Amino acid sequence: MSFSAFAGGLLNPLTVPAHVLTLVGIGLLIGTQASGRLMPTLSFAIGTAIGLAAIARAVGLTPALDVLLVVSAVSGALVALAIAVPPILSAIVAAIAGLALGLDSPPQIVSLADATASLLGTGLSAVLAFVLVVLIAARLTHTWQCIGLRILGSWIAASATLVLALRFARGMLFVM
Repeated sequence: MSFSAFAGGLLNPLTVPAHVLTLVGIGLLIGTQASGRLMPTLSFAIGTAIGLAAIARAVGLTPALDVLLVVSAVSGALVALAIAVPPILSAIVAAIAGLALGLDSPPQIVSLADATASLLGTGLSAVLAFVLVVLIAARLTHTWQCIGLRILGSWIAASATLVLALRFARGMLFVM
């Protein structure tokens, strides 16, 4: 097991645009809620672990990228509209996002030990980035900061929707 494979896994969620959109979008959604942040955060971590375990078991092609983009668009829109979401619904969406992120993170390594290290790095990085976004969003409570979060949410929704539209126009939407 090499450190470079682990480091590559750490960078994966931070370098794939759909992953970044999802981590920030769903993190802002959970962080801007008045209460009930623990259950969605744990759901995201569990979903990510299940998705990475499924990838390790060599599950076939999935529409995970499209699911990530849909979750990003919906969560960004909810943040932009400042809509309160029940914690159970937030937990379900977070679990779906984590599962899709894990399924969209196949290691590009041949060695089983290095692939495992890469997947561990990906899981750790995704969960830590998600928790960081949730914590930052929860701390931004002044009116001008909330407006900034809503603007960021609208940009996430717009970006994800544009990518979905391009994938649809090219006939690539939900193609496995």
